[in-house]
Amino acid sequence: MRRYLGNRWVRIAIVLFAIGSVPLALSALLAIVAPPLAVAFPIGEVLWLVTFWPAVFLLAAGIVQVRGEK
Repeated sequence: MRRYLGNRWVRIAIVLFAIGSVPLALSALLAIVAPPLAVAFPIGEVLWLVTFWPAVFLLAAGIVQVRGEK
C-alpha cells in the first residue's frame, strides 16, 4: 500500500477524487436536510463529473506504473 501512495499519479488521483466528491456529498446532505436549497447549487454534480473520470484514469495509470516497477 505504501508503494501505491508513494506514486505521484495515485496521490493526484486521490486528491482529484476528493475535490470532486466532497461538494457532491455536501449537496446530497443538503438535499436531505433542506430540499429546496439543493436545487440552487448544482456545482456538486458538475464538479464530480469533471473530476471523477480523470481521477479514475490517473489511478489506473499509477497502479500500472507501480506494478511495472518491480
